Amino acid sequence: MAKKKRPKYSWLKPLLIYVFVPLIVWFLAFVTWLYWDDITRLFSKNSDRERNAPRATRKLERADKNPAPTKRSQENILDDDRKKLEDILKERQQR
Repeated sequence: MAKKKRPKYSWLKPLLIYVFVPLIVWFLAFVTWLYWDDITRLFSKNSDRERNAPRATRKLERADKNPAPTKRSQENILDDDRKKLEDILKERQQR
C-alpha cells in the first residue's frame, strides 16, 4: 500500500508567531498606558468643553491703593528668655 504524503510544515512560521505576537501586544499595552490621559480625553463627554474653554486673563485691581497689610505673627518671648538670649549674644560679641 502506498503511504499518504504529508506536507512538510516549517517550524519557522509558528516560532515567529509565538515570538512576535506577545511582543506586539506588550508594545500596544505600553503605548496605551503611556498615552492613557490623552486617550480618555478623546472619548470623554467633557472633552469639547476643555478644548474650547476660554483662557483666564489676568486682571489688575487698582481700586485698592492701600491693600491691607499682611498680619505677621509676633513672637512672644518671655523676659527671662530675652535676658538669656541677650547674655549669650553679648558673650559671643566679646569673643
